Amino acid sequence: MAQIVLHRRAARYFERLDERVKSQLRDKLNELARDPFRMQGVKPMQGEWKGFYRLRHGDLRIIYMFDAASDTVLIAHIGPRGDVYK
Repeated sequence: MAQIVLHRRAARYFERLDERVKSQLRDKLNELARDPFRMQGVKPMQGEWKGFYRLRHGDLRIIYMFDAASDTVLIAHIGPRGDVYK
């Protein structure tokens, strides 16, 4: 199981979420740690985000990168669909 590391920006957004959404997101991140590529809804990103993957959770998007050498999932950004890609 990979280690989950949240970027400071992602951690701040996560802390501001409602407890119910936070709990759901924690479950999704734990599932992501088990297998970063086989989860339903994971898609590789293109353009300036090449090398990252995105995971959809309702209207939220989780942008992450997997480092196989250190077995770490780096959560770069969590946010609403319209804002996360900017």
